[in-house]
Amino acid sequence: MERIKKKREHGFKKVIEKMNKQKFLKWFKINSLCFIGAFIVIFLLVQLFPNIMLGFWAGWASLMEQTGTKGAAEFSPDFNTFFSILCRNSISVSIVFVVGLFLQAPILMIVYGSFYSLVASLSSLTGITFTFLDWILIATEALFLIVSATFASTLAAEIFGVKPEIKQILDYLKKEWMDWKNPWAFPEQKRNWRIVFKENKKEFVLFIIIILALLLFGAWFEVWGY
Repeated sequence: MERIKKKREHGFKKVIEKMNKQKFLKWFKINSLCFIGAFIVIFLLVQLFPNIMLGFWAGWASLMEQTGTKGAAEFSPDFNTFFSILCRNSISVSIVFVVGLFLQAPILMIVYGSFYSLVASLSSLTGITFTFLDWILIATEALFLIVSATFASTLAAEIFGVKPEIKQILDYLKKEWMDWKNPWAFPEQKRNWRIVFKENKKEFVLFIIIILALLLFGAWFEVWGY
């Protein structure tokens, strides 16, 4: 009996692991579609209304300048530049992860998708030559943002009991956004976040390794890869 029990527990564990992988892949698909969808929409808007979108980008660039954001072109190509870009990208990944823990990652992916689309689509109008290497950089940065959003979304889905389905996500977002009585209240947890994090310790380590590798490559490529 004990042997059968252990076998069943092992089989159940395998099923749970498989389900988690399926959920991760579904969230990856959702976040990727939000990013790519926003990228395509903004690209089309630039083709239809170039002057309007150029003015919109000017406002966005001005806001970034006021917050002290810098591009690689403003640094000298050395280790300090590499470290600065690594820190900048790490902050972006951290923000995406924290926001993703509240299941808001798809919204943030739309914002980032729009931003990168404006950079790429308006390059010819702003006098910037956009090369194949620039596309590699965008793809790398998009990947570490989407991976961060996806891992956070997978954990959040377990905590708040939301399946990676469009209807459930929209219902969840609608409920959270329309709760005017408690705008600063945390969403109701279906499972304790400490337990969820504890169950996914190995996955968390793997996530950190993957993100770190992508961040290091992105910073190296932006400084020395061109």
